[in-house]
Amino acid sequence: MVVLKVLLPVILIVIMIMAIYEAIYYNVRLKKSIREEEQTKQVMIQAQLDTLRNQAQPHFLFNSLNTLRDIIDCDTKEDAKDFVDNLSGVYRFIIESGNSNLISLKKELKFAKAYIHIQSERFGDNLQLNWNIPEDKLFVMIVPMSLQLLLENAIKHNIVSKSKPLLITVAINADTLVVSNKIQAKSTQTPSTKIGLKNIKKRYQLISSKTPVISNDGKYFTVSLPLLKSPKEKS
Repeated sequence: MVVLKVLLPVILIVIMIMAIYEAIYYNVRLKKSIREEEQTKQVMIQAQLDTLRNQAQPHFLFNSLNTLRDIIDCDTKEDAKDFVDNLSGVYRFIIESGNSNLISLKKELKFAKAYIHIQSERFGDNLQLNWNIPEDKLFVMIVPMSLQLLLENAIKHNIVSKSKPLLITVAINADTLVVSNKIQAKSTQTPSTKIGLKNIKKRYQLISSKTPVISNDGKYFTVSLPLLKSPKEKS
């Protein structure tokens, strides 16, 4: 009985220590497993984002080449040369943006306005842009090339002429960038890869819980792009 009275507390203490040790051990393993799973998930997401970003760049080049073909058909050789020179400058911007998954609205606007400058050389005053962007929103984040793709689609799918000038409005509404234009559908559509809007939506879905909203009421085509915080601000 004396031996039991001595051993029983010792055994209970040993069991408690072992239980605590096992709990700590399995907790560490669980955290490690979750961390490894999260890292694997991030690698997969990054691979998908890289694929989508690389998909957007040929899409831009594809549509630019279609525009160049139209210039060659309708305008002078010098106009085509100027377009190619300006296009190379815009493409340099794409390369310099690197592998960023997010870009500041300020940089995206700079890229989009450079793209519109190229198109204005072709369309003149028939292409009109209404920019309504407050200064305090310039450093929020957006998916790279998303605004440019929307402008590109608007020009590609709508009539831009002296009798029907195309007005595109780019404005901020709450925490979204809203791009809208009156629908002036062409009688014959130019070739399209049909990946522009899908590409933007997929990239937003991988980066954020927010997704673009697309609206077509028969008169106006509108796309609202969520404005996001940078990863540093989130942390």
